[in-house]
Amino acid sequence: MLPSTSSTSSATTAAAAAAGTKCTPITADDSIVISGIAGKYPRSNSVEHFADNLYNKVDLVDDKEDRWRHLYAGIPKRLGKLNKLGKFDAEFFGSGFQETHTMDPQQRLLLEHCYEAMLDAGLHPDDIRGTRTGVFVGVSIAETEIYWTYKKTKSPYNRSILGFVRSMLATKIAYALDLKGPSMAVDTACSSSMYALDWACKAIRQGQCDAAIVAGTNLTLHPYITLQFALLGVLAADGYCRPFDKNASGYSRSEANAVILLQKAKDAKRIY
Repeated sequence: MLPSTSSTSSATTAAAAAAGTKCTPITADDSIVISGIAGKYPRSNSVEHFADNLYNKVDLVDDKEDRWRHLYAGIPKRLGKLNKLGKFDAEFFGSGFQETHTMDPQQRLLLEHCYEAMLDAGLHPDDIRGTRTGVFVGVSIAETEIYWTYKKTKSPYNRSILGFVRSMLATKIAYALDLKGPSMAVDTACSSSMYALDWACKAIRQGQCDAAIVAGTNLTLHPYITLQFALLGVLAADGYCRPFDKNASGYSRSEANAVILLQKAKDAKRIY
């Protein structure tokens, strides 16, 4: 986050003065803070549930066959998987039958968790409706994309493409919540969420928006995508990550759908 110490402000001002330019020092009120958090994590239905599992040292990566059967040679059996992907309150978000059933689960989860992050920040949806709030989503893969690209839908107006194209993830949230700031989906592979956070902070600092929703999402829905990672040689065959260990042999793929709300300290009702 943006530091608010006097030493940082002094250094910034001194550097600007040396360059012969004017610079307004950053104050504590203008510091960017996290005011809301929401999400779903492997076998954890909320941030609190996730924290409780971590504190109790629960292994959240398992070999249950609730994504695909273990019939594919070379694919590690252990994955981190979210619970209840099929649950979605379509009526609440004004999503029709056709739209809902051609919508990538990542998009459905993001809609829910962006709404929950606002509530966690002490905001009513009407508080930010129509405001200059940006949406920045880190997403690298949509594993339903190939399926829906080549599947013919019966709707006379084919809107299914709006439900699975990664570029629509941020735009859909902005549309549903009526947010007027910049919206973008960021793909820089494993660093997508961090770059989304970086872009969001820059947008707030440069005055492009007053607040920002930052999200990261990943779902492992198709075995062939995981197979490609295995063929690349980056996955641990037994599905166990052993960072900084001499027996480390790769990592295990996992799912998550995480959202934070960024605001300036002076506007936030709570600060994490």
